[in-house]
Amino acid sequence: MKQKLKSRLLLACVLLPALAACKKPAPPPPAETRAPTVTAFRVTSIDVGRAVGADKRIAQPVATFGPRDTVYASVTTEGSASAAVITARWTFQDGQVIQEMSETISPTGPAATEFHITKASPWPVGSYAVEISVNGVPSGRKDFTVAK
Repeated sequence: MKQKLKSRLLLACVLLPALAACKKPAPPPPAETRAPTVTAFRVTSIDVGRAVGADKRIAQPVATFGPRDTVYASVTTEGSASAAVITARWTFQDGQVIQEMSETISPTGPAATEFHITKASPWPVGSYAVEISVNGVPSGRKDFTVAK
């Protein structure tokens, strides 16, 4: 009788781990359904250059301009907005405002907005900047210079 008991215990010790290994894995939890992510509207970059393409982006950004150059700024944004007012304030040296202009856009994703300044007479040599705000909130600036 002891022999039978030992045989059964031995059989149980061998089969029990094998049976446990055969156990079906639990099904994966159901996938969550999430609403599409809405990206908050924001400025992603400000570039300046001598020209913009049809996509309103600067093909070759530069930081130094000649006295007779037209200066272009491209403001790239992402996100959605029913009406975002992008303002470009162009300044000289110590913050003297040269010109300020605004564009109202209603983007539903990535977008580019173009601004530019030109002058009939040569630009004075010195330091300049274009300051960008969205709905009156400062969103960045790009410094550049005019040299001979």
